[in-house]
Amino acid sequence: MMRQRFKLSSLLLAGVLSVGTILAGCSSNATSTNSGNSDTAEQAGTLSFSVTLPSFGAKIEDSMVHKEWIKQMEALTGKKLDIKYNYIPIGEYEEKSKLLLASGDTTDLFMVMSKDLFKQYETEGTFLELSEYKDLLPNYMSLIDQATDGKIKAIRSDGQFYGLWNIDLPRQAKDKGMGVYSPVTYRYDIFQKEGINIPSTIDELYEAAKTLKEKYPNSYPVNTQSGSFDPLFYANHNGGTSIYWNGKNYVYGPFEESYKEALQFANKLYADKLLDPEVFSDKTDAIKKKAMSGTNFILLSNWFTFPGDWNRASTGGEKFVISLFPDNPKYGKAWQSVNDFSSVGVSSGAVMVVSPKAKNVKDLMKLLDLQYKPEIINLITWGIEGTSYTKDASGKPTFVDSIKHAENPWIEGDKYGTRSSSSYRPGLQMAIDTRAFVDFAPKDSGIVDGKLVEEPWETAFQNMPFPNDYVPPMIFEPSLEFTDDEREQITSVMSPVNTYVAEMQNKFVNGKESFDKWADFQAKIKKTGDLDKVLKIYDDALKRYEERRAANK
Repeated sequence: MMRQRFKLSSLLLAGVLSVGTILAGCSSNATSTNSGNSDTAEQAGTLSFSVTLPSFGAKIEDSMVHKEWIKQMEALTGKKLDIKYNYIPIGEYEEKSKLLLASGDTTDLFMVMSKDLFKQYETEGTFLELSEYKDLLPNYMSLIDQATDGKIKAIRSDGQFYGLWNIDLPRQAKDKGMGVYSPVTYRYDIFQKEGINIPSTIDELYEAAKTLKEKYPNSYPVNTQSGSFDPLFYANHNGGTSIYWNGKNYVYGPFEESYKEALQFANKLYADKLLDPEVFSDKTDAIKKKAMSGTNFILLSNWFTFPGDWNRASTGGEKFVISLFPDNPKYGKAWQSVNDFSSVGVSSGAVMVVSPKAKNVKDLMKLLDLQYKPEIINLITWGIEGTSYTKDASGKPTFVDSIKHAENPWIEGDKYGTRSSSSYRPGLQMAIDTRAFVDFAPKDSGIVDGKLVEEPWETAFQNMPFPNDYVPPMIFEPSLEFTDDEREQITSVMSPVNTYVAEMQNKFVNGKESFDKWADFQAKIKKTGDLDKVLKIYDDALKRYEERRAANK
């Protein structure tokens, strides 16, 4: 009831008044595969529905793969499809989704791209409850059964579920490989020129930055994407500013001594003018410009594909390499920004929901389940055999050479409109074979075991056992289910706490707050919000998870 009253607040009502404008803007790019009165069309064997999806820059109906998808859907369902698309640019998707969901007037199908947003409305009547249609979802349930804790993630403890989650097929062999997607970036040409080794520990990183500052006085050797100090937290085996799973229980990062130590190291960099003073505000383009110009030489965290792109665009001899976060020997191997791609994954970032007002729900459920059919996942991901992909000697798909060897395979893939291309997301965007990203991955310059390697970063650790010492325990976090009341309590406590901690973290780093006041900082956190109550909620949810998991064995 609290959330229902909140949804009627003046703020959201003001937002809801703009929903018509949003829908009008989204629908301006929408087309129907077929036209005609929907009721008459349904009787004549046409399945009509509307769907809201994120746009990545291209109209999916123009995609060769999407046209083939329509053809196969119509063959498999025995119905013509009449689809009205509401596109929202991905950069605007979360905010506009909030307004649309608050209005309660959505399309028949709606892709929710935020787990928290989905959970907010999960049991509010905004989404159709789907458990009675479970028998119509054999392909989906088969993949859910293959995923670790799949049923716990996809189905509530009461047996109900309100959406179909995106599924990622593995890109690595089972129990093998490690995908590290936000490594450190170094200006390798400068390191070579000055005879500096790529650091393997945070102390070596500090000494390298100090040497670079001496040689390039106008530089700030260290920066990081989006002000992220995760590499320093991870070096100290700390999850940062959040409540996180440490492998045994849930803890709050700022209450750990390791969190303080990470900020002290960051402050040391800042005080010695080694850390860029604009670290808290720099955006991607600004950081790239500074790295290319020699203002920054070390980016503590950077998306793994950026340095390779910068190398290929370099005209002045600039060369970048990527490497794992440096270790803090006190804690052992640094945790890395790892994703588990060695098993079927239930994505927590996207879920397809159905409106309670939707018609012909059984037909829609059959259509949705087809998106998890192996042949359809293959079509969406790889495209059309003989055109965009072939099969290797083992029978696995591989992109044609014109895609694999293109200067930018993502852009080349746009010619076919596959899911793994730059701008297209054909079909309903509900499942993908992530091996495609490895198949056309360009060579990257990386430091692995202290040596320079020229190979796709995606494959650099493919033979490493998984898990390993680099993998943070959060990767295997229990799949907790909170009640509506628990979720509201967590939000009520953590919202002001997170705001305060973010403000103070910056002040500790830039020296505006003394570490002598650390005890006061932690005391103020406790006054700002009841962390003990929140941690107790996590513990209670953990007990329920363990009981459910034991019952499912």
